[in-house]
Amino acid sequence: MRILLVVVFLSALFGCRREADETAPPESRSGVQTVSYPSGKDTVRGVLHRPRGKGPFPAVILVHGDFGLTDWVKKQGSRLANQGYVTLAVDLYRGQPASDLMDAHIMSRGLPEEQVAADLKAAARCLAGREDVRPDAVGIIGWGMGGGYALDAGLKNPRLRAVVVCYGRLTTDAALLKPLSARVLGIFAGKDEGISAATIKHFQSAMNKAGKKIFGIHVYEACGHGFMDPSDPAASGAVSAKAAADAWNKIEQFLAAVLARP
Repeated sequence: MRILLVVVFLSALFGCRREADETAPPESRSGVQTVSYPSGKDTVRGVLHRPRGKGPFPAVILVHGDFGLTDWVKKQGSRLANQGYVTLAVDLYRGQPASDLMDAHIMSRGLPEEQVAADLKAAARCLAGREDVRPDAVGIIGWGMGGGYALDAGLKNPRLRAVVVCYGRLTTDAALLKPLSARVLGIFAGKDEGISAATIKHFQSAMNKAGKKIFGIHVYEACGHGFMDPSDPAASGAVSAKAAADAWNKIEQFLAAVLARP
């Protein structure tokens, strides 16, 4: 009895707390849930999707862009859950919606770096502590602002095995890339003024210098920033359904190769 109480206490302290019925067996619970988990002294909420079945499954953290945890981001969580991943879409804005493009830019620039790092580390801990997740198979994917934070999370958290950066800022200092243990996939847009071809080349060079392997770098030359999300108000240039589908195909192959195989 004492051991059971300790397990319950630790689960409440470090893991995800589902805001749903806990009496049903895992395989029969709803495929989507709002969950909360501790990040330092704060409580963070996110949207969790899980596949049907008992698992354990690999897991992926989803990190939104400037406009926050939108319906499109949640939809990608459902997409990956249908392929066998438990997904947790984090809310770095802590429930505050972005009303317009200017507001989104202000909110993104106002995020404390230490808070974001803590929230993403807590999200990985939340997933790894679940009975239906393989703790050795947790990855992260981010878009735009979230892509940069996904790479940062990989640098700071050895628990993460796979990092997908979708047109996010890149670290080009080889010394800073040394702690990285995750495999990395990059998805970029050729007409993205924020992430230039030169920056991507510097990142590849820095990764090589740091002794890190890149699973793949894919640049969609005709596309602009945000091309994977047709609803993104911050998207620039062409939004190509064909390019987005190809990008997803490469992401799915990457996740399957790095996370899905025990």
